[in-house]
Amino acid sequence: MAVALQVRDVRAAIFRAAGGSQGTGEGSPSTALLGRLFHEVFATLVGPYVTLNFRAAIDEAEPEPDEWRRALVKHVYQNLVGPRLRQHQAVLHHITDEVLNFWDAVQEMCQWLAELLWQLRERGDEELALADAIRVEQELAWEICLPEWSDAVRLTGVADAVWRIPETQQWCVVELKTGRSAPEADLAQVCLYHQMLQASGKQASGTLALVSFEPQRRERLFSASELAVAQTSLKKLIGKLAGVSPSAAPENLPHSIFKSKPHIATAIKPEHAQIGEQLVSTLREYGAKVKLDGDVTAGPTFLRFPIRLGSRIKLRAIEQLVKEIQVRLQLDAPPRISTEGGRVVIDLQRRDRQTVLFSQIRSQLPAPDQLLGCSKAPIGIDLTGRLQLIDFAQPEDAHLLVAGTTGSGKSEWLRTAIAGLITTNTPSTLRLLLIDPKRNAFHALRNSPFLYCPIIFPDEHPVTQVLANLADEMDRRYHLLGKKGDDSISTYVRRTGKRVPRIFCICDEYADLISGDRKMRQSIERQIIRLGQKARAAGIHLILVTQQPSREIIRGVLDSNIPARVGLKMQRAIESKMLLNYSGAETLLGRGDLLFKDVGEPVRLQGAYLSPEEARRVF
Repeated sequence: MAVALQVRDVRAAIFRAAGGSQGTGEGSPSTALLGRLFHEVFATLVGPYVTLNFRAAIDEAEPEPDEWRRALVKHVYQNLVGPRLRQHQAVLHHITDEVLNFWDAVQEMCQWLAELLWQLRERGDEELALADAIRVEQELAWEICLPEWSDAVRLTGVADAVWRIPETQQWCVVELKTGRSAPEADLAQVCLYHQMLQASGKQASGTLALVSFEPQRRERLFSASELAVAQTSLKKLIGKLAGVSPSAAPENLPHSIFKSKPHIATAIKPEHAQIGEQLVSTLREYGAKVKLDGDVTAGPTFLRFPIRLGSRIKLRAIEQLVKEIQVRLQLDAPPRISTEGGRVVIDLQRRDRQTVLFSQIRSQLPAPDQLLGCSKAPIGIDLTGRLQLIDFAQPEDAHLLVAGTTGSGKSEWLRTAIAGLITTNTPSTLRLLLIDPKRNAFHALRNSPFLYCPIIFPDEHPVTQVLANLADEMDRRYHLLGKKGDDSISTYVRRTGKRVPRIFCICDEYADLISGDRKMRQSIERQIIRLGQKARAAGIHLILVTQQPSREIIRGVLDSNIPARVGLKMQRAIESKMLLNYSGAETLLGRGDLLFKDVGEPVRLQGAYLSPEEARRVF
């Protein structure tokens, strides 16, 4: 079986080799959330729904290029951008510069689409069949094997768009980039998609297009001859990252690219395929005609089977058979049915469940910056065996809410996240403010040099005063930033060379913290609002943990100020919806099986376990 590799892995390797965030090109910064919103707006504009796509804007407009552009901008703001900005107001209200750059980029995109539509009209295409010429979120794959490799590599990815050039009817890859990025990594990513498009059997153009909005539009076209050298080097890099090529590094690429961090591989066993056949057979017995839509994927906790529904079979009909699947396949827990990339996927528990240890993921933790430390913490392992991290420096991940019932692995997950932060920092770049209502969550850290202050026990120290002091520290840091116009603590540290530690305020059981009298709760919530709205740029972050994500706890203060969520196993679907706006956490398997949500739909991961022995070494 070919070694699986994703385009994002190749791009990430080149991005690191180019210097990471220090090797980015010109342009204004963006965020993951604004990038996703930009792609959603583009996909809707060129999509098939006439009530929301470009037709809704230009059908009533005068047939002039400028009028079409103005109509598109007005339509996009009223129907696509405005509602999305209001939905994410809690995250975006303190990054107004990035939002303004985003809106400038959207207007540039409207100008670009207006030009494409006008070109179609000038060629006599009165129907303006833009949807036929542009395919958005195109899944591509490429299986490659060089003679010197020990195995083949299957490269997969999703291109932003592919465009059929009207003059030649050939397809061309288009990658849409918003904000500042690494030019080398962007070019490599588009080169790969172009090669994958050719491998898919489509008649691909020799041209490659890279369209950037920084926020001004930049278009760059590359000929086939210009791409030849880059594609040869990329093949060698793919072999290195997949571990199938000889040890010698290819020429003309930085050696640091090849220091890729290993992932935790999970082998596919014959019995896994048999379980897939039993799953399909069970569904067909109950009248749900389905078939497997790809290979099974084995994670450490569960098996994922992609399913294709037969004609006139609704997803609801599959969801109603959860209990039948559990009984017929003799599972201890019900399956989880969801959608991924437009496909239905069914997750079944593994009978041979594997434990992921912190020692196994340690090599995948990012290398710390000697000046800034590291703002990333481990969340869990994905289905490919790679460690996924949350970056608290990003607006959509600045603060985190964690919830899960007893036995879900909530406390273990929290200790692993703290261990990850400590491993990649020093006391001069990281400080922990720990609040422990139950007095047993952070015992191993009581003498840690990373403590901002002694562990806070609410029955001994008023938490309102602790949070007020933290807010005062936030204000002091903003005063430092304002002297030279720095927009974040990272900018200040790089400019001055003075280390300022990030402060993580971590509360193990938030519900206990606010279970006192009403006046105390209101005082605590006022400080949470104050920190949630402004603390990110000052390098101060909140991690709040609760056992029961009830409406009283989640709605209001936390819901609007803490957008990133980790949901472990919960008792009821309503609790999952409260935390994640999605059901499904009630079907998780416990012991670190989790759903993470910040931008987009929740992603299922497996948290790592920090053994007591390793905890003593790390803490």
